[in-house]
Amino acid sequence: MKRILFLCVALTLLVAPCLMAGVSETDALIELLVNKGIITAEEAASLRAELAVQKQEEREKQKEFEVAASKPLQLSGYAQVRYRDDETINDTFDVRRARLDLRGALGGGFDYRLQGDFAGSSAKLLDATAGWRLNGALKVTAGQFKIPFSQENLISSNKLETVNRSQVVEALVARGKDVIGNQNGRDVGVMAGGSLAVLKREGFLDYAIGVFNGSGINTSDTNEKKDAVGRLVVHPLKGLSVGGAFYAGRSTIASAPTLEQFRQRVGGELAYVNGPLLLKGEFIHGFDGRVEKQGWYALGGYFIVPQEFQAIVKVDRFDPDARRTRNETVVTTAGFNWFFNRWSFLQVNYERKDETGEELSNNALTGQLTVQF
Repeated sequence: MKRILFLCVALTLLVAPCLMAGVSETDALIELLVNKGIITAEEAASLRAELAVQKQEEREKQKEFEVAASKPLQLSGYAQVRYRDDETINDTFDVRRARLDLRGALGGGFDYRLQGDFAGSSAKLLDATAGWRLNGALKVTAGQFKIPFSQENLISSNKLETVNRSQVVEALVARGKDVIGNQNGRDVGVMAGGSLAVLKREGFLDYAIGVFNGSGINTSDTNEKKDAVGRLVVHPLKGLSVGGAFYAGRSTIASAPTLEQFRQRVGGELAYVNGPLLLKGEFIHGFDGRVEKQGWYALGGYFIVPQEFQAIVKVDRFDPDARRTRNETVVTTAGFNWFFNRWSFLQVNYERKDETGEELSNNALTGQLTVQF
């Protein structure tokens, strides 16, 4: 009986520290018990196997790992490999994104972030910020980061429900089809934002307001005036978000750097999540000089297999010149997201594109694999 009790105590004392100890330290402790005659060689082998299994289970549950640095920091990233069967180009594989994201806290409410994209022929700096947080109601951020406009713009590319963003977001929120060129939805400036308790509800209202150059990624302003951006989102019910945003400024056109014009936008957004069901949409209206543009999208998603297989349907309409007729494009997307685990998932989308004017042969089937850490 004493032997059994002693063995139980030894196992208890060993299991907890050995899960955090190195392999050599664990083996040394077990070998000591064998030499003292407390456990047999067979029991030692069984103990080593049990500890190895438990240590592996603990590592699989671990969400953060240490990195050698002068201050604690978080390193994350992801890569996206895409295949396109597109009627307008040759079918092809490509590495669409390859990003590393570094974040850390400096004490006293200060923090920083650096994110770069290494896909393509050259690296691109996406985010470079310094922040100071007073509390949940106020954080000030300075540097280069996403402008607080459009819920779809603010979603990270590895969290999007569809492979591609909506036409209107690409055209009016400093992305691929915007007049200022592809800025990945980002600019250089200063922003204040946070979450406020209203009507006795914590986190009822989220706000952000800032001033930016209006010129995009790592680009100096082309005029003395700064662009103003603001966004307000309320959460009246559990799972429901309703918001709006504005943008007002002056900018130069990417294709004509000497031409300066007004660049204004206003948008409304809605999102609802209830268990496996997701519904969301946006409407954005804007001016680039005298050209009036507008568009909207509506998206629905449902997890057929909880947290593993999600069906997606999206309708996306954009009018690049509201004062002209028969120039809108409607993109209808159907597809799925298949989550293998929390680190990797596959997206498959079929996009049917319908033009109200001249019909083009431009439908596309796209598959995209995301692996992240």
